[in-house]
Amino acid sequence: MGLSLSLLSKLGIPGVSSMYTDQIYDRFFKEKNIKEFQEFHTAFIDLCKSFNDVMPGKHFGAPTIEKVEDFYERWKKITDEKERREQLITFVKDEVKEYKTDDNAVIMAGLIVPAAAVMLKNTAQNVPPVKQFKLHLVPNFVFVPTITMLALAGVQLVQAGKKSHS
Repeated sequence: MGLSLSLLSKLGIPGVSSMYTDQIYDRFFKEKNIKEFQEFHTAFIDLCKSFNDVMPGKHFGAPTIEKVEDFYERWKKITDEKERREQLITFVKDEVKEYKTDDNAVIMAGLIVPAAAVMLKNTAQNVPPVKQFKLHLVPNFVFVPTITMLALAGVQLVQAGKKSHS
């Protein structure tokens, strides 16, 4: 996550990383006047959800509730607003992890499925069980992208299932 926040500063825009972290702290934590752990946890989950909604292709996982609760117990004892902000940003950078996707599976599906779809459509006319679907009536410019998108969605679903089990 630190990479995505500091990317603009590495491109030569000074102070961008600090500007974004200040906005994150103000929007999700300072304005809510947090007193209890449940309020802090809700704000933290909102932060992670916001990152997932905004970042294209990247998704971030929140740390366990035990880690968040442990951090909150230390964080609520800090009275200096600047120190609270720094501690929170450090915690987010250390504990909020980016979900990695298997890009190779997506690329392979994107390369192999269109050719396989055309072969399926051409051979379907000769296979009696598949012949009843009358695939020859569907134009290639509709059939191939549809099958490709379904295959890519299937790859993403399989990857999402693997993430939820790990």
